Amino acid sequence: MSSPTNESDPLGIDSQIDLLEYVSALFQSKYKIGAIALIGAVIVLGLTLLKDNIYTSSAVVAINTNEKPGGVAPKDFRTTNAIGLLEHDLIIEATPANERERMLARMRSVRFSNIFINENNLIPYIYHKHWDSEKKIWKGDFVPDKKEATSIFQESIRAIELDEKSGLLLIHFKTRDPELSAKLANNFVKRFNEYTREIALSEISQRRKYLEEQLVAIKNVELQKSIFRLLEAQLAAETLLYAKKDYPLEEIQPALPPMFKSSPKRLTISALSFIGFVFLGFTVVIGSILARKIITNLKKYQPTSQAEATITDEQDHASERGQMPDNWIEEKKK
Repeated sequence: MSSPTNESDPLGIDSQIDLLEYVSALFQSKYKIGAIALIGAVIVLGLTLLKDNIYTSSAVVAINTNEKPGGVAPKDFRTTNAIGLLEHDLIIEATPANERERMLARMRSVRFSNIFINENNLIPYIYHKHWDSEKKIWKGDFVPDKKEATSIFQESIRAIELDEKSGLLLIHFKTRDPELSAKLANNFVKRFNEYTREIALSEISQRRKYLEEQLVAIKNVELQKSIFRLLEAQLAAETLLYAKKDYPLEEIQPALPPMFKSSPKRLTISALSFIGFVFLGFTVVIGSILARKIITNLKKYQPTSQAEATITDEQDHASERGQMPDNWIEEKKK
């Protein structure tokens, strides 16, 4: 006669746990688990071999913000000491509080990304599987999607990292060619400086054109003197822009071709896969023992309410027949 099942553990799992049983099962399955884990790791390694090697090259630059473009003190003037309210906004360009953030946003912008992609002919590189490098044409009827190419460039090829402590900017490029990664990183710094200078020169050109038109239209001598000072200030700003080659990015460390690939890390991935498959094997072995215990106890399990109902029904029938002995209930429970 088996012992009654504990009400708090109706399936009898907790009361029958034997640690040695699980250890023995794991020990007996060690070769099988090891073989499966090894095969799984080899398969994962084979899958990583299908991925291209990626090389990362980084350029380190400093951000040169225009902290003192001018001021109301005589030593900060960009032109003569005679300055009026009319000339203030054009001569003295206040530095925005978020100038660095504005510069980074311009650097990450879709507009500059498209310019850089087109000038460096990166569309064939991005869609290299559809590009015939010998004939210099697209394979079949493939038409590259420029919006998708820009997204791939921003997410997978170029990365911009700002070190808040030092204020230095790290510009990373990830490609399948170490030489190309270094070339693109260095070109990016140079081209962004040119791009920023072009925007500033365009603004100065528009101001100068407006001032020259007003100089012809206005006949007041004092206003003409003021406009001449404004033109002088615009010429000074333009001269400074041409003189500053490292504005707004000053190259601290140029990008160099990496000696080793940055991804995929095949050995690391394979080792982690092997460990994962081993733990999965342990889980399967222990789970199979628990499942076997549950199935066995489910077959033996009978709810208490059902057993008591059966005894009560038989007791009623026996009472009606007058055949129930005094120790009938105790024998029935046994």
